[in-house]
Amino acid sequence: MIRITIFLMLLSLGNLVVAQSELYEEPVIIYSHQHYGGLNLHTHGIGGTFTLGKYKGAHKIMLYSIDMLHMKHEKEIKSFNPVYDNSKSYVYGKVNSFFILRPGIGRKRILTDKLRKSGVQVAYSWGFGASLGLTKPVYLEIGYPSIPYDYLAVEKYDPDRHYFDDIYGRASGLNGLNELAIHPGAFAKFAFNFEFSSEKDRLKGMEIGGVLDAYANRVPIMAEEVGELEGIDNRRYFLTLYVNLFVGKKYNKR
Repeated sequence: MIRITIFLMLLSLGNLVVAQSELYEEPVIIYSHQHYGGLNLHTHGIGGTFTLGKYKGAHKIMLYSIDMLHMKHEKEIKSFNPVYDNSKSYVYGKVNSFFILRPGIGRKRILTDKLRKSGVQVAYSWGFGASLGLTKPVYLEIGYPSIPYDYLAVEKYDPDRHYFDDIYGRASGLNGLNELAIHPGAFAKFAFNFEFSSEKDRLKGMEIGGVLDAYANRVPIMAEEVGELEGIDNRRYFLTLYVNLFVGKKYNKR
């Protein structure tokens, strides 16, 4: 679904780039700073992003950014209890939820200015920085003694003990917050930026690009050998495509 969304956004950009009608009549204003933030949609999940920019010339901007996102394993499949219709979905074999915090720096280069109110400013950017991976154990509601259950207990998922017939559904996401594990790493990204706000001091647009996150060790998201899940591999490297939908403003800092 996210890949289809990215494709449709690229098609719509074609219409925006060729749309030219009303020229700006006001004098050109040179700004010193900009900031923007919004939604991050990527090929393995979703998140949020915020960027602070400092102009180093008319067409060069220094970037300071931070992203927070959820990263899924490509083999994740939703499962449900085979008997209880009201049970919550869960991912069989998933031992940890994986989140990424990315503080970084970079540069943006403006390729074409937005000279018309219906025009588009096109730029490219690159960045790099720390990629702080955080894993949180998955907790499930386990039924006892067997179907039909007499009672439910919230337990950390153990692939050696918990099977399809034992699992009622996922437990609250607040479980396991005191058991976070840190996975240090680094990231690098490259993107194209399309900004099409009709107001000169406002920002509205999208950024489309790719990012590579790399960690010192494999990140344990899934159990690697559990019945039919045998052969699943956890990775150290995560290469994703993404779209950032953002809003923000340009300003002069005193």
